[in-house]
Amino acid sequence: ETKDPQSYVDRYNNEASYKKWFDDNFSEYESIYQAVGIEEPKELAAFVDPNLDPQYYIDRYNREDTYKKWFDETYPDITIYDAVGVQEPEIEEPVMDEPESGECGEGTDLVDGVCVIIDNSEGGGCLIATATYGTEMAPQVQLLREIRDNQLMNTESGASFMSGFNQIYYSFSPTIADIERENPVFREAVKIGITPLLSSLSILSFAESESEVLGYGIGVIMMNIGLYFVAPVIIILKSRKYMKI
Repeated sequence: ETKDPQSYVDRYNNEASYKKWFDDNFSEYESIYQAVGIEEPKELAAFVDPNLDPQYYIDRYNREDTYKKWFDETYPDITIYDAVGVQEPEIEEPVMDEPESGECGEGTDLVDGVCVIIDNSEGGGCLIATATYGTEMAPQVQLLREIRDNQLMNTESGASFMSGFNQIYYSFSPTIADIERENPVFREAVKIGITPLLSSLSILSFAESESEVLGYGIGVIMMNIGLYFVAPVIIILKSRKYMKI
């Protein structure tokens, strides 16, 4: 009966005496995997949590410029696929025939006589909210996505606001999200802190025109300035006044 090659690997990894015997007697092999004729699993990069789906890291790399820049500078010799231990998919670029009429189909544009696909992506993920509530499918995260995609991105003023906001937001949100995943206490503090913000943003879901988005947006901004800055100052001043009394 043929023995499963994995049984030798398991013994090598779990039994110190077996490992020593193998290393002493079969030095011509680079590893136990080579000796038993099976492929050696790829070693994960130090930052990779084996309990997380590797696709999580791949998605972050593809969506977050700051995360991509950090990875490329820290691990210049490997790809994100190598780091998380999965095989990089082969991507075939679609070939567009040169249009006869000078026009291209929906979702493409004419560049140097060739139809190319237009990137119509509408922003990255809600990183802090996703880390706070544990999943992109959380109702709070879906609310933010719906407001962004259905209200803000469909108006000129909303799109302009999101363009400036994203530059600021994605400069710090990956760091905050990482800290949340590593520190449950910090995550709960963030959840408490952003709950009033999420409640106020729900008002924007009623905006259906350019003027309504602008008006509701200004109202939400003023409301949050009062809630997060003015109210705490008033409370502190009142508390100090009563403490003196």
